[in-house]
Amino acid sequence: MRVIANIEGEDITEQDDGSVMWRAKMAVDSDGVGPHHGDKTAQDQTTYKPDLNADIDKYIVVPPAIRDGVQGTVIGCQGHCRNTQNGNETDVVVGDIGPHKKLGEASCATNAALGLDPSPVDGGTDDHIIEYQIWPGQPAVVDGKQYTLQPKHAG
Repeated sequence: MRVIANIEGEDITEQDDGSVMWRAKMAVDSDGVGPHHGDKTAQDQTTYKPDLNADIDKYIVVPPAIRDGVQGTVIGCQGHCRNTQNGNETDVVVGDIGPHKKLGEASCATNAALGLDPSPVDGGTDDHIIEYQIWPGQPAVVDGKQYTLQPKHAG
């Protein structure tokens, strides 16, 4: 096990099997092609192309430290989230890169699947009760939808 980074007091660790794990809050992200539900900071695009829809695609947002700290491709890779408070869990795709110093953000659809309020204005949770795990280099399959790995581009 290797610590990749520590963000918001949480270690992000690369496991012996190559997966990456952390525990964090879960903010609600409404970036992408769908409605923004009153989120004044929402963007019309995601790092993953074609752009995702936060109401449909179960995606998570990771900081650059994760993308840059592992060997395998992160955007488009398989992930899994579990709410340790209620036991709800779901497969996810890594669909966006977020700020350097923030950890724990996911689409409206991911929040709903985990039993959290999916509103980007007042939903999610500030409690560090969500376990995240991703498998860099493994293309995601979420609810039967296949995603492609998208290596970061130089520049």
